[in-house]
Amino acid sequence: MQSLPASKFLDAPVAPHGFAEHITGEGDGRALVDFDPADHRLNQELALSLLSALGPVLAVYPGDGCWSSLKVRPEADPGRTHGTGENRLHVDLVDRDLIPRYIALYCERDDPAGGGASALADLWAATAELGDAERALLRQPVFRYWTDKGVHGVGQGLERFAVLPEQLEPGLPIRFTSKMYPHLLRGELVDGTDAARQEAATAFGALAAAALRHRAEIRLRPGQLLIFDQLRWAHGRMPLGESQEAIEPGQRRLLRQTYVQGGTR
Repeated sequence: MQSLPASKFLDAPVAPHGFAEHITGEGDGRALVDFDPADHRLNQELALSLLSALGPVLAVYPGDGCWSSLKVRPEADPGRTHGTGENRLHVDLVDRDLIPRYIALYCERDDPAGGGASALADLWAATAELGDAERALLRQPVFRYWTDKGVHGVGQGLERFAVLPEQLEPGLPIRFTSKMYPHLLRGELVDGTDAARQEAATAFGALAAAALRHRAEIRLRPGQLLIFDQLRWAHGRMPLGESQEAIEPGQRRLLRQTYVQGGTR
């Protein structure tokens, strides 16, 4: 994925509209922007200016402001946000009726142990690999997932939802998280007969496997901003380097994250 200088979008008469045109056009719903890493605070303010061209920037966790800190905590669950292992491909706030369309990740520090690349997977391309029967099953509004607590500006949690929309087009969400799959295999998260639950698990597993085939890794450097349309692009984190507990907390990988509502339907 080619990075672009921030000046391309900031130093222009139509800034930041050119940025929005890039994301929704030739960028296919994503962009990697290079800022001068000497001033992270200024960079994040400038990033908010760019992101505002896509839609309202959200304070999903009001106590954090617009930017939340994605720190590394060796004691955390390795597969969760602050963990040290792989955080498998997923969409944030997957069950919310106002699911945020865009996520932005700004890198203040990369992993000194050499790991922690961000992962993106094109769910449109993954869906195209499924058979008609699998797509039909995933379009049924029969799935559920645990809802996040303490979040704001993202609507209510849906009791049931479809994984796939009727058509793949901008603004329509694919409600996917790899973390659903083990539960589906155990007959959870979908009601119905044993056969119906097994069919749903098999179809979801096919989508999860296809997403992995379309996964790309991007190791962010300090001063880089990654933006993506999470209604199309699932994201995750590759494992961090070994011995994170031996790295001083102030030297560990640190990303800042914010959400943009965008044109969700």
